[in-house]
Amino acid sequence: MVQVLVVEDSITTRRFLADLINRMPGLMVCGEAATGAEAIELAHEMRPNVISMDIHMPQLDGVEATKQIMTTLPTPIVIVSSGVGQREVDVAMLAIEAGALAAIEKPTAMPQDEQKRQNYLRMLRLMAGVRVIRRHRMPEISMPPLMANPKTLPEIVVIGASAGGPGAVAHILSKLPADFPIPVVVVQHLSGEFVPGFANWLGRRCELPVRIAMDGEYPNAGYIWVAPGNFHIQLNRNGQFVLNSDKGNARHQPSITYLFQSVADVFGANALAILLTGMGDDGADGMGTMRVRGARTIAQDEETSVVFGMPAAAIDRGAAEYVLPLQEIPQALLALVGLR
Repeated sequence: MVQVLVVEDSITTRRFLADLINRMPGLMVCGEAATGAEAIELAHEMRPNVISMDIHMPQLDGVEATKQIMTTLPTPIVIVSSGVGQREVDVAMLAIEAGALAAIEKPTAMPQDEQKRQNYLRMLRLMAGVRVIRRHRMPEISMPPLMANPKTLPEIVVIGASAGGPGAVAHILSKLPADFPIPVVVVQHLSGEFVPGFANWLGRRCELPVRIAMDGEYPNAGYIWVAPGNFHIQLNRNGQFVLNSDKGNARHQPSITYLFQSVADVFGANALAILLTGMGDDGADGMGTMRVRGARTIAQDEETSVVFGMPAAAIDRGAAEYVLPLQEIPQALLALVGLR
């Protein structure tokens, strides 16, 4: 039985969410908190499998509560946002940077919200099984020398991330200069409605402009391209983005592996792939294809991954040329594209 701690300042909403959870087989509410301070106390007392965390609360908000829980008692936390406007997404991204695994829009009792209710319950069940790490401030570490490849330089960078990924993606891309010479394409697993806000949030952290990729566009240099929600993103033989709404057999949409495999087909050895924190194994096979074709590949290490699932799968399959702490990846990226 998955034990859920519900944190929500509105008593009406809190009761609704608790009743919704308790009606779902396999889920049970073990505690309810109205403030961030109560959430911290009950997390230590109840030891829940997962926490449903509101953002805006009196005394101590969801971001600060997440920070304190993740530094003292690492627990899977799902941020439950009252909306997907830029302000709400900005705060949700801060909470994910603090260690929360995912963000989802808060469901209501309205008939049209049935899918949101199901998504909420599915997210709680999914994240309850994730092993999370204690959060520490990342030290600055000097990167050891990388092996040079005299034959080719990357012409595109592709990055895949899932649970805990927004902060890791922002950390890397915020280090790139405004004249970075090749395009960067990012697949970040998020609920689709959060993607526009995520792209705006990321754009404010980076010198390079950030755009959501559109069907038929070319991934031109000078931009960071973010995959839209609920579409697979690939490159065709002409190097254009192709968006596909058919999920197929993929666990995630967009799929990191779909993008990586298409980049392997189009760019071969002239590409660089980075696989960051996330549960499952999305991206591992695609990164393996890229490495076979001669591309450069980097996987985030276990110590700095919020969830060491996807990078571990890539490492186990021999797909990662380098395994690096998050704080070393920006330097490695710059070095491998010839900008050390």
